[in-house]
Amino acid sequence: VAPQKVNDSLGADILRLWGASTDYSGELAISDEILKRVSESYRRLRNTLRFLLANLSDFNPETDAVAISDMLELDRYALVLAQQLQERVANDHFTRYAFHF
Repeated sequence: VAPQKVNDSLGADILRLWGASTDYSGELAISDEILKRVSESYRRLRNTLRFLLANLSDFNPETDAVAISDMLELDRYALVLAQQLQERVANDHFTRYAFHF
């Protein structure tokens, strides 16, 4: 598959997403079917982000944010898990350039 052909038909973002989501430590696979799936994933991701941004457009953290002490225990637990995941990914994987774990 020629990169210029993919760029012309699907766009550079699809090619970038394919490259970022492919485990390059082994053999790289690319086909029209794979690019179609990447394009669908990109569309879903883009629409989700657009929805989230539209709903956050009038959010003001100074007046609208909930203090951690006022959160439900389940919400605080989710924040702790998210922080632990972020630290593990940043410290354990990214420092070793292990992007596909």
